[in-house]
Order: sequence, then C-alpha cells, then structure tokens
Amino acid sequence: MKQSETKRSRNRRYTALYKETLKAFEQAIKAGSSEGQTILSKLYSRVDTLVKKNILHRNNASRKKSRFSKMLKSVSSKA
Repeated sequence: MKQSETKRSRNRRYTALYKETLKAFEQAIKAGSSEGQTILSKLYSRVDTLVKKNILHRNNASRKKSRFSKMLKSVSSKA
C-alpha cells in the first residue's frame, strides 16, 4: 500500500470523527441543550488532534474554535 493511501485513510478517519462531533454540537445548539459545553470541549479536543496530525493548520483550528465558542455563547445568552 502506498504511503499516500495510508495517510489519506488515516486523515479521513480523523476528519470523520471531527465531523461527527461537530454535528452533535450543532444539534445540541439547535435544541438548546445543556450538553453544549461538554460537547464543545470534545470538539476542541478533536480539532487539536487534527492540528497535531497535520491535517489542519493551527490558525485554521484557532479560527474554528473561536467560532464554536461564539456559537455557544450566542445561544446561552439568549436563554
């Protein structure tokens, strides 16, 4: 198996985990659930893992994390 295929497979796995957590976070936000904070910390962890594995640039990750916290804050301030 080529190295590129192995890396692609690994990258897709980590990206899928990130997307799964992101969807859970968005659902919690829409539902106004109190789980938002716990899912947010899990989402931060997933993003940090992507940075560590060189799948995502650190500035891109920082921007995403900032937007996630902003989303949670806007929902919690409305409630």
